[in-house]
Amino acid sequence: MGTQNRGLLRNFLGQDAPRVLAVCDVDSTRRTDAKKTVDDFYKNSDCAAYNDFREIISRKDIDAVCIATPDHWHAITTLAA
Repeated sequence: MGTQNRGLLRNFLGQDAPRVLAVCDVDSTRRTDAKKTVDDFYKNSDCAAYNDFREIISRKDIDAVCIATPDHWHAITTLAA
């Protein structure tokens, strides 16, 4: 999770309505950090962590996604979601 995604994740966690269920990053260090951030916030270990964004968008319990990818990947992941 790059700098942009870290800020977005913390903003989502600060809201009442959204519930963060999963994170995704191809970088295992960033992915693990994002999962830990979510799990620490909710005081559990329920957050799923994925390497491939297609795993998140295939889940039936995901209502929305936030895409924080490099510019050249925005269209691909947005259209897939």
